[in-house]
Amino acid sequence: MPATVSADFTFAPKVWQEHIMAYFDRKLVYGAFALRDESLTAEPGLTQNFPYFQSIGAAELPSEDEGLIVDNLTDNSFSVTCYEVSKAVGVTKKAFKTSAARTDRIIKEVQEQIGRVIAEQIDEDLYTAFSAAYQTGFNANTSSLTGTALQMNIRNLNTGKIVAFGDKHKDSVVMFLHSFQFLDMMTDTTAGFLVANALDPMFLVEGFEGRLGGVALISVDTVGKNTSAQVSGKDTYDAWIHKANAYGFMVKQEMEMEHDYDILHRQFVFAADHWYGVTSFNQKISSLFKKTALVRTTSAN
Repeated sequence: MPATVSADFTFAPKVWQEHIMAYFDRKLVYGAFALRDESLTAEPGLTQNFPYFQSIGAAELPSEDEGLIVDNLTDNSFSVTCYEVSKAVGVTKKAFKTSAARTDRIIKEVQEQIGRVIAEQIDEDLYTAFSAAYQTGFNANTSSLTGTALQMNIRNLNTGKIVAFGDKHKDSVVMFLHSFQFLDMMTDTTAGFLVANALDPMFLVEGFEGRLGGVALISVDTVGKNTSAQVSGKDTYDAWIHKANAYGFMVKQEMEMEHDYDILHRQFVFAADHWYGVTSFNQKISSLFKKTALVRTTSAN
C-alpha cells in the first residue's frame, strides 16, 4: 500500500470546521435541549443581550375614549458573558505516513475529539448556569425530596413536576438524572412503560433512555452527587426537570479552525476556537414562570 507523506496532506479549514461542528452537535447533552442562538458577536469577557424577552403586562379593559398604556418589550436582563473555548491537537508526521486509510482515520479522530471536548465544556457551563439559578432562589417552590431515604421512581418524578410547575407540569420536556437514579426508577414495579422510539428527535442524544409520561429521560452522571446532603446515611443525587427553553447558549455561527506544522517536533497541529455564552431562564420572565425543577433522591446502589 502506498505511503502517505506530508505533501499528500491538505488542510481544508471549512471542511474540518463543518465536521467538528457536526461532532460538537452530536456530543451535546444538556445543550441538546437548550435554546440555541448563533448570533454571538461579543468578544470574550464582554456581555451581550440574549434574544429572549420578558413578559409584557396584563391586557387592559379601556373605556371608549381611554388611551392604552404602552408596555415595553425588553430583554435587558437576559445578558450573557462571552467566553472562549479552544483545543489544540498535534499529530506526528510519522503517523501520517502509515497509509491513506490510516490518515483518514486520524483526521476523523481529531475532528471527533475536538468536537467532543468543546461540547463537554459548554455542557458543563450550562449545568452550572441552571443549577446555580435554581439554588439562588429563582425557584421558590422547591421540589427537593428530603427527610426520608426516597429513591427515584415515577411517583417522585411526578411529585417533582407538579410541586414545581403546578397545572403546567405537562410542559416538562426532559429530566436529567444519574444512572443510579435511572436504575432505581426502572427496577421499581410502578415505573410504567418506557418508550424508546428510534424516530424520536432525541434518540441520538447521548444518554437518551426513552420517554416516560412524555418526558425524555437522559441518564448523565455529571448531575450532582451530594455526599454532604445525605439522607438516612445515603448519598443523594440531583435530577433536573426542565420545560422547553429553560436555559440557552449563544455561539458564533462558525467555529474557527487553524493549522500549523511544528518543524522541531515534526507534527501537524490543529486548533479549534469557539466563542460562547450560557444563561438560565428559570423565573426570569416572571416570578411565577418556573422552568426548572430539582428532584433530589437517594440510590439503592
